[in-house]
Amino acid sequence: MSRRESFAVQLDNHRRTSQRRGSTYAQRLSLADAVGTATDEVTAPFTSTFAPGEMRQLALVAHNHMKPAMKQFIETYSEILKKFRITGTQTTMKMCKSMWGEDDPAIHYGLTCTSGPLGGDAQIAALMCMEDLGGIIFFVDPLSAHPHQADIDSLLRLANCGNVIVCPNPASASSMMHTLRCALLKGERARGMIPSFFETLESPAVEEYKHAQAVALANVIKGKSPADPAPQAAEPPKEEKKVMDTGKRAVSFGDDVVEVAPVEQGAKHTGPSISDTEVDRALMGQSMMFSNARLQALLNNDSDDDSDDDSDETGDVVAVPTAKVSKGLFGIKTKTATKSKTRMNMKKLGKSVRNMMISK
Repeated sequence: MSRRESFAVQLDNHRRTSQRRGSTYAQRLSLADAVGTATDEVTAPFTSTFAPGEMRQLALVAHNHMKPAMKQFIETYSEILKKFRITGTQTTMKMCKSMWGEDDPAIHYGLTCTSGPLGGDAQIAALMCMEDLGGIIFFVDPLSAHPHQADIDSLLRLANCGNVIVCPNPASASSMMHTLRCALLKGERARGMIPSFFETLESPAVEEYKHAQAVALANVIKGKSPADPAPQAAEPPKEEKKVMDTGKRAVSFGDDVVEVAPVEQGAKHTGPSISDTEVDRALMGQSMMFSNARLQALLNNDSDDDSDDDSDETGDVVAVPTAKVSKGLFGIKTKTATKSKTRMNMKKLGKSVRNMMISK
C-alpha cells in the first residue's frame, strides 16, 4: 500500500469515527438534554443517612481561570455538597459561604485554607495526612503556569498514595456527584462506594515501599548497608559451625557467619551499660513508621526461640522480612498484631541491638 493509499484509509477511518461523536447540531442538542435531565435528577432535594461529622472532609479547589466553572458547579450541586464538611482554599470557601450562608446550623464548614500559592494546597495535603480528607474536587487549569506547582504535585501525589477520590475537571466531578448522592441515600450499605470518606486507604504501591523500608531497617540493625537486597526466600538457620579458635564459636544465619566471644562467668563488662529502656527509646522513632503487622514481621525471630528467650542472648538475630502481603485494591489498613506479641518482639530487638553494641 502506497503512502497516499494509507493516508486515504486513515482519513476514512477518522470520518467514520467522527460520525459516532455526535458532531451534528441535533445530536449535540440531544446530548445536552440528556445531561440536563440527569443533572435535575441528581440535584433534587434529599435526606442524607450520614451526618457531615460522620464523614471526612471534601475539598474544593480551583485555579483562577477555573473559578467561574467552580462557582457554577457549587450552585448546581449544592444539595449534595452541603451534606459534607466542605474545606478548600480561601476563594472557594468564600463562594460557598456567600451562597449557603454562614449561620445555617445544618451546614458544617471544614477548615478554610489560605490561597494556593501561599500554602493552601499544602494545608489540604496535611488534612489528608491527618486522615481527615475523603475526596478532592480540584479544577486544574492545564494551560497556565503556577508558582506553586510543587505544592500541586505534592497534593495530587499524596492523594494517589492515600487512594483518595480526586476529580480534576468538571466532567469527572459531575459524574462523582451521582455516586455521592447514591451513597448518601443508601447509608451503611453503600460505604464501599466512597470508602475514602470512612477509612484510611493506601495505594497498592505503598505496600512495596513499606517492605523496602522494613528491609532497610532490618539491614541497619544487623550492621549491613540499608541498600542490601532482601533474601529471596526464607531459609531455616544453618547449624552452628565449629571453629578452631579456642574460646570462640561461630553463629551462622543465612550467608552470615558471626564469631562471638563468650563472656566468662562472673566477669564484668567494662563497656557502657545499655538498658532495655534506652534501647526501646532509641528504636521508637523507627518503629512508629510501620504498622503493628509490619513491625511484627520485621522483629519476629524463629518460633523455636520463643520458649527459651533468655537462654542465649548472643544468638538472637533480627530477621530480614522477605514476604509482602497484599491488602487488595484499596489497601485498607488493618490491625493484626496483639500488644503482647509486639511487646515481646520489642524486647527481643532490644536484646539484639544491645548485644551488637556491647560486642563493639
